[in-house]
Amino acid sequence: MALKYLCIPANATAFTPVDTVAECIAIDPQAYIALSAASMADQPSLQNIFAIPLAEDMTQMWSLGFGLPMTCYLVAWGFGVILNMLRDTKLH
Repeated sequence: MALKYLCIPANATAFTPVDTVAECIAIDPQAYIALSAASMADQPSLQNIFAIPLAEDMTQMWSLGFGLPMTCYLVAWGFGVILNMLRDTKLH
């Protein structure tokens, strides 16, 4: 759902619902811009932002944050060991 704004002119006699900030500036360059109540209700609250994630989400975050870098490191280390072994056997 797109955000809806309320354009409140500088004289504050009434407000006009608009879809973009540019529309409000075209009406009155010194107008105040506010979110409508419906748009404000769609925005996440602090409680939603800092909520404890589900166990499935934590598992996914753990595997992406720790498992993926560790897997990449171990694969790179393994390739390094094999390349060093091949290099050492050709020199002797």
